[in-house]
Amino acid sequence: MSEVTYVKWADMPQVDMLPGIRRRVLGGDKMMSVEVTLEKGAVVPEHNHPHEQISHVLAGKLDFTVGGQRKIVGAGEAVLIPSHAPHHVTALEASVVVDVFSPPREDFLVK
Repeated sequence: MSEVTYVKWADMPQVDMLPGIRRRVLGGDKMMSVEVTLEKGAVVPEHNHPHEQISHVLAGKLDFTVGGQRKIVGAGEAVLIPSHAPHHVTALEASVVVDVFSPPREDFLVK
């Protein structure tokens, strides 16, 4: 078993991900949690990855398209994105999301 890690999100390094989008990352051996903040109008372009992803919207409103299906998702709602599913997101409002990935995304690890 890995060591227990306690964090305060506000103390975690925040890095620019894309224009208007920043992230903080906490990763373990088999999963990763990412706090993502998006400015209104910010866009995550269409992409896919081998990781399963859960996006839990804490605040704001996002326009998600996953595998060709479009849905407006707001605070208190979540999306499960299967491995390799093409998806993109537009922030309709300033938003905060917690994304969980399994396995962890090595490209997100702060070096």
